[in-house]
Amino acid sequence: MTIKVIIADDHQLFIDGIKSILQKVMNVEVIGEANNGLEVLKMLEGGVQPDIIITDIRMPILDGVGLTRRLTLEHPKIKVLALSMFDQTVDVTEMLDVGAKGYVTKNVDKDELELAINTLVKGEYYFSKNLPESIKDWFNKEKTTPQTELTKRETEILQLVVKGRTSIEIAKHLKLSKFTIDTHRKNIHKKLGIKSNTGLVNYAIKQGLK
Repeated sequence: MTIKVIIADDHQLFIDGIKSILQKVMNVEVIGEANNGLEVLKMLEGGVQPDIIITDIRMPILDGVGLTRRLTLEHPKIKVLALSMFDQTVDVTEMLDVGAKGYVTKNVDKDELELAINTLVKGEYYFSKNLPESIKDWFNKEKTTPQTELTKRETEILQLVVKGRTSIEIAKHLKLSKFTIDTHRKNIHKKLGIKSNTGLVNYAIKQGLK
């Protein structure tokens, strides 16, 4: 099986570097490259079908976070591997919150990049060994949470929904975008099999979350 990859970064030298690495990896084919998230979405609309999108976090027009949000909603089968020079907690956790499945730093070598890609293809998460321990701890807690249960972030949002907060109010409170909050709310409804906000309130009361 050939793993098809799109690379998104606003620096062509970085794209060329990643392509050069991937040319040495068996069963991996780079089928597209883009300088921002909007270009990636246009490629998908044109019929390009990657298995993985390797994306920088900081890009103009539509950054990695915005791109991942859209992919999570519109192309959930595509795995997102984030790469960035930034290893701050907020960058990593925000990518996770919107659906990224892996994160490595831009100084990644061939062996680690190959491992990351193969790990994502198997449906698992991958994190760079260079990330802070606080990020690894956060990730491990999220990874071990059963899919039928809510993540820490989803529980937090559910509690605010129960209090009558709108998506805009929740977004301001958590310092996230409304789009991100709406994505989480859809995931909450899907995981719990509950369609209405009233149903969510009843669930929260039974779980002692109110």
